[in-house]
Amino acid sequence: MEDDITSTLSRRELLTMSAGTSIVATAGCLTASSSEGQEPLRITLPREPTGGDWDTHGGVVPYYTPFQETLTRASPSLDTIEPGLATDWDTVDETTWEFELREDVTFHDGTELTPSVAADALSGLIEARPLGFTRFTPDSFTPTGGQTLEIETSQPEPSTPGNLAHPLLSLQHPDADDPVGTGPYTVESSAPDEPVETNIYEDYWGETGDSALIFEGRQDPRTRSLRLESDETAVGIDLPRGSYDQLDSVDGVNVRRQTEPRTGMVQINKYRAVTNDRNLRQAILYAVDQYEIVEQLLNGVGEPAHVPFSKVIPWSAHDEIPPHTGEEQARDYLDQSEYDGEELRFIITGSEEEQRLIAESIQRQCDAVGINIGIEQVEAAAFFSQYTGGESDLAFVELGSINGAADYLVYVMYHSEGGDNVAQYESEGTGVVNPGSEVDELIEGGDTAFDREQKHEAYREVQRRVMDAAVTVPLYYKEHVLGWDSKITGPDEHAIPHMTDWTTLSR
Repeated sequence: MEDDITSTLSRRELLTMSAGTSIVATAGCLTASSSEGQEPLRITLPREPTGGDWDTHGGVVPYYTPFQETLTRASPSLDTIEPGLATDWDTVDETTWEFELREDVTFHDGTELTPSVAADALSGLIEARPLGFTRFTPDSFTPTGGQTLEIETSQPEPSTPGNLAHPLLSLQHPDADDPVGTGPYTVESSAPDEPVETNIYEDYWGETGDSALIFEGRQDPRTRSLRLESDETAVGIDLPRGSYDQLDSVDGVNVRRQTEPRTGMVQINKYRAVTNDRNLRQAILYAVDQYEIVEQLLNGVGEPAHVPFSKVIPWSAHDEIPPHTGEEQARDYLDQSEYDGEELRFIITGSEEEQRLIAESIQRQCDAVGINIGIEQVEAAAFFSQYTGGESDLAFVELGSINGAADYLVYVMYHSEGGDNVAQYESEGTGVVNPGSEVDELIEGGDTAFDREQKHEAYREVQRRVMDAAVTVPLYYKEHVLGWDSKITGPDEHAIPHMTDWTTLSR
């Protein structure tokens, strides 16, 4: 068994890649940019780069910003896991992995990256902020000699290399209070609610960019777009879908779209008094026209969804499950149901106008076949508790993955003990959108399968069962919009915007 696991997941067999050029580090060799006199490039992000409880990463939010690095990286297309601070990995047994760390990597204070320092960093992260998508404990990480770091999971976890690509597992020096990582940029100035100013780390082990960067957070997407149009920022991330065509026509601005591993969808409560009727759920599923929603409300920015998991996730069943859309089929299912005109409670968060417009479109489409839906905007803080507490018939959610392994999404959404269902399952023996014990077994089989095709087929079968149970109405696979000043070369594309490679920016 051990040999089978190792041969299946051996890093050497999955990808042959050089460790990159090693640079002997000298602490303090920093410069504002490689071209003297150039102003730093300003990057506008959809969240604040500082603030909140981020002591685990020196007070800097570890999304988007390239100060700390992870052991592994998700490839831009999400089809493989690539080396990061680790160059190689193998399984020892079902719960034990060995990761070989790069040599001659230093933290920004000059400290050498060793397995011992990496173990302390990762242990501290897990102790301070337990991560439900992994099976790590603070005791999971052990240096075993040379550059080898042993990682032991609490139960078999084939997706460990992908999980380690999550930004929350980027390494902050365990003894530093300020942000001190191994990344291509150092933090020179940061304070809550203020932009983060950076310098190039000249002793970085890999390639660096040619300019210092400034990261600023702007929560309103329209503000990010306007700052790009007015030349106040060089790069804007996650711009409004509705402004794509306008930005595309602005002289001096380049813009592109990239499909994310994220899906907008409506979850239908399988256990509520009215929506426990499968025929009614199927009627709702067929009544909703996701193609109309994408074209008319999202301005064509996004792809109509067939399944709950974005087509860029390798095990998505998008290509084999056709869209469930058709007014005639919706009426047929409604005629077979016991629905008697009751108003269904449809909850959305009140934070985005776009979401309200989509909900109103769904309300209209369902009304056309005879299904009565009432929309209720719920404050973001209360939305999740109402959804997982089984207090709505329908709920609008947008879910996706920002690491290299999306396995946890399947468990969270559709396993009876997953985060979306566990409260009702434990208290009432029901859940919210969990189809039942057979799907639980499929999820568990996929979750613990070391064979790639076995895992993928288990997850594809979960999607078939989910669509047959009609507990999810897929709407769109999200496309994020990135814009940049045409005087610079924009960053390389990545399906996960948080993993944008800023070192590829060039004047």
